[in-house]
Amino acid sequence: MGVNSEISIAQLVYFVHAAENGSMTAAADELYVAQSAVSTSISLLERRLGTTLFLRKRAKGLELTADGRELLIRARQILTSIRDAVDSVNPNALSGVLETACFKTLAPFYLPPIWARLSDACPTLQVKVTELSCPETLTALKDRRIDVALTYDIIADAAVHFEVLQERPAYIGLASNHPLASRSAISLRELADEPFILLNLPASREYFLNAFTSNGVAPKISYEFESFETVRGMVAGGHGYTLLNQAPSHELTYSGLPIAAVPVLEPVTPLNVVLAYRTGERLTAKAQAFTSICREVVHQAGALPVL
Repeated sequence: MGVNSEISIAQLVYFVHAAENGSMTAAADELYVAQSAVSTSISLLERRLGTTLFLRKRAKGLELTADGRELLIRARQILTSIRDAVDSVNPNALSGVLETACFKTLAPFYLPPIWARLSDACPTLQVKVTELSCPETLTALKDRRIDVALTYDIIADAAVHFEVLQERPAYIGLASNHPLASRSAISLRELADEPFILLNLPASREYFLNAFTSNGVAPKISYEFESFETVRGMVAGGHGYTLLNQAPSHELTYSGLPIAAVPVLEPVTPLNVVLAYRTGERLTAKAQAFTSICREVVHQAGALPVL
């Protein structure tokens, strides 16, 4: 793509919204402008760049081309830089929108207290959060769809910096009436023949299964769920055992049945609760406000018993 000084900020805004919505009509609705304004602006942008940014498919909407995907990343960076430049001379810099993400199983634990403090400390800041898996979070950061995330460090990526907030060791979850529930620690080998209930999220699946294989154990996977609480509920109901890291402050599940959490006898690499943001980039004032409150909330949660 060639460089053209006649490209406007509005064209980039329309392009980004159309790309994120997969539709010019949806982008227009979101921006409160006519659909023809978005369509005309993007067509003009394509002519000035000398390339096609979208494949127009009647049944499926818009699909980004390779050049379109590249421009989307760059356009987000440009628009963020413009917002930051305005904020740098704005006495009310902690206003506007901050795009963030949170790992799916961490969200119920940390987002409510984080939001309570944010609303008090930064009442004019609108923080949008998306629940994502670890791989999805890394992609969203590199694509500049989000600026910061509260997640686990399951996958390393040189483009993303992890700031460790809290270590979460793995534990075995059992029904409270399981014969081993009162033990101070349990070997994975002792449970190898019992039904294993797997929390099946991208990268999390590999982490949990590696805990077994690295210790020479092959689990008998009987159930797989993407919901943390479904896994706990099945365990509490006596349908098998599980391996988890995050532990609620009480042992009850949604069904009202308790679950016992017992440390693992074998060495299993713990997971760290982390703040994730792009390596080598300075956080905006909005992102700094968000991360500061995340640190406070997670550190205070660390005062709870760690299994």
